[in-house]
Amino acid sequence: MDTLPFTIDAELLKELGERLVGKPHVALAELIKNGYDADATQVTINFLPEKDYIKIRDNGHGMTFEEFKKFWMRIGTTHKKTRQSRNLKRPMTGSKGVGRLAVQFLAKKLHIKTVPMDNNGEWLEAEVNWEEAIKARDLTKVEVFYSLKNTNPPFSHGTLILLSGLKDEWEDDDDKNKLKRNPVQDLASEIWWLQPPFGSSFSTDDTDDLFRVQFESKRQDYAERFSKQMDAIKRIWIARLVGQTDKGEVTASLEFRDGDLKVQKYNIKDFPHNDGKFSKTKNLKASRFEVRIYNLSGRQGLGIKVGDARKYFAEHGGIHVYDGNFRLPYYGLPTSDWLALEYDHSHRKNTSKLLPDTLESIPKALNDLPTLGRVLGVVKVDTSNEPNLKIMITRDRLTETTAYDDLVCTVRYAIDWYAYETARRKSIEKKRETPTQATSQTLERIEQVLEQHERDLPKDVYQKVHDEVQIATSTVMTNQEVVLEQIGLLAPLATAGISALSYQHELQKQFGFIEGLIDRIKYVQTADYQLQQDLTSLRTDLASWLERAKATNGLFDYIADTENTKLRHRFRAVSVIMDIVEQTRFLARGIEIDYSQLENEIFLPKASYAEWGAIFQNVFINAFNAMLDSSKRLLHISSQSDRKSREILIQDTGHGVNLLDSSRLFEPFERESPISPARQALGYGGTGLGLTIVRLLADNIDCRVHFVDPQDGFSTAFSIRWREKK
Repeated sequence: MDTLPFTIDAELLKELGERLVGKPHVALAELIKNGYDADATQVTINFLPEKDYIKIRDNGHGMTFEEFKKFWMRIGTTHKKTRQSRNLKRPMTGSKGVGRLAVQFLAKKLHIKTVPMDNNGEWLEAEVNWEEAIKARDLTKVEVFYSLKNTNPPFSHGTLILLSGLKDEWEDDDDKNKLKRNPVQDLASEIWWLQPPFGSSFSTDDTDDLFRVQFESKRQDYAERFSKQMDAIKRIWIARLVGQTDKGEVTASLEFRDGDLKVQKYNIKDFPHNDGKFSKTKNLKASRFEVRIYNLSGRQGLGIKVGDARKYFAEHGGIHVYDGNFRLPYYGLPTSDWLALEYDHSHRKNTSKLLPDTLESIPKALNDLPTLGRVLGVVKVDTSNEPNLKIMITRDRLTETTAYDDLVCTVRYAIDWYAYETARRKSIEKKRETPTQATSQTLERIEQVLEQHERDLPKDVYQKVHDEVQIATSTVMTNQEVVLEQIGLLAPLATAGISALSYQHELQKQFGFIEGLIDRIKYVQTADYQLQQDLTSLRTDLASWLERAKATNGLFDYIADTENTKLRHRFRAVSVIMDIVEQTRFLARGIEIDYSQLENEIFLPKASYAEWGAIFQNVFINAFNAMLDSSKRLLHISSQSDRKSREILIQDTGHGVNLLDSSRLFEPFERESPISPARQALGYGGTGLGLTIVRLLADNIDCRVHFVDPQDGFSTAFSIRWREKK
């Protein structure tokens, strides 16, 4: 029989390009990945669609003529299946050999210059006209024009690709200042994971750690969008720890994504070491660290795909150590658990040997330790200034001296602190959740259906789903108990509020009667001098009582007004606070009240006047109570703004609170100090419900209320914080 060879239509180039690449930003990303696979440490993109060209230049190992002919000119080569780059042993990003098809998808013409690293003076220049190539009909007859040169190479090594005759419209012709799509951010979303996390923050001579993409365009907004998206992974953390050691004392801050910020100081000399001895301050003089913690489940922010994020952390995650500007390679490897995070997490360690006992009030707090797969951190030391900190002869890690132990404890203390605070926040959040009976009933029905189909499911799948439903049901039932407790508290409070309104209405009638009685006593005349004095004293006492009774009754005026209780507005903070100050001033008994540092343009979150009135009344009365026995008595109300964050700070000079135990004060019937009968006689509370009411109302308004470190001159500081939504 005769034979016929297969022929390949050149239209296949277009077909493959559209099917395998599909979008312009994906096509452009393929060319950048080629630079990464070629061991480049720098790729520069000149993005000039307005001039009808895009230029990509990398400083990789380039291509020899043989490599160009064998690999670049052959569609579908599998040379990248070695899975590691030639020099830096990077994991290869491509394997199908079709990345070059991205070129014809993007532009009509290609101009390429490539200089191999071991070129011996020889380099290659080539051109392809994709439209002419497709017209050739037969793919095997498509020709690429090239020239081998051995003089004046354009750069030392690498590859330059110039795309002209762009096929895609990157801008809207009607308005050049508006993007038809967002190609720049889309491009960055495709390649951000190629770059290591810390190169832009630390200058290092460790080339394995370097890969940077520089984006150049006449459009400043393009460059800004690209840069922000490339750094997006650094900004989607759920918590951030920042610390600094100075002569043995560590100052650390913990910031959660919702704006909750805490600061703590601790001392190295308080750290117990493995030998049972305690540190001395002189072992470690100085260090700095920043650790960002991530949640790598569910949808990620800023366009980051959860799969990409997990792969990125598998390669780059962990906590890296730098000596000056040199990265010590051992730290940050997946196998390097130098802080024992993986060990303690896998062994379900519950308590910390570093945190003080005062913080260990949350059961199983260390269950929230993050694993290395979801942390990104840098620790910086300088062994040239640390006599007790040495680098091993292999130059890959620090010698395990007492100073090194101090460094480990410094960072690990902060991470244990994060775990404790996370557990505490979860405990508080659990109490705030309000599941209904219908939720638990739904879960019970799911469990029944699951049991009916047990035989239809693989045993391991059934067991896993069954266990998860059991956990969910248990959580829901626990939360329902918390809700019932809150309802049990709200019911008597609501009854008391209704009674107070009735009491206020009745008092208005009685006030008139007392006023008439005072007038009658005023006109009583008697020859008995002592009796006359007693009547005058009685009239004065009654008048004084009436004044205070009216003021006390006035505390409920805003509740009686329907508009104040039902209509929700964004009130100006200074107006509400001034009103409440005047309403409660009779309880201040000479306490100075200063709200001069309250910003006039701060507006409270949307709520009713009654809600804000109850919050400020309770906080002010608590402060008055705390200052009753103080020699200096000052209530200071201030505000501050930071971008979208707003805070009102209420400080006093009273007896203060224990910040480590302050969350307890928001529980029903809890008090910082007992109320004496004398104070109760003066009208200063005593039920222990004030802060409970404040927390319930603040949660409803979407505010965070808590005690914080006071400023100098004050003993207590109460913070009301929220974030603007627009």
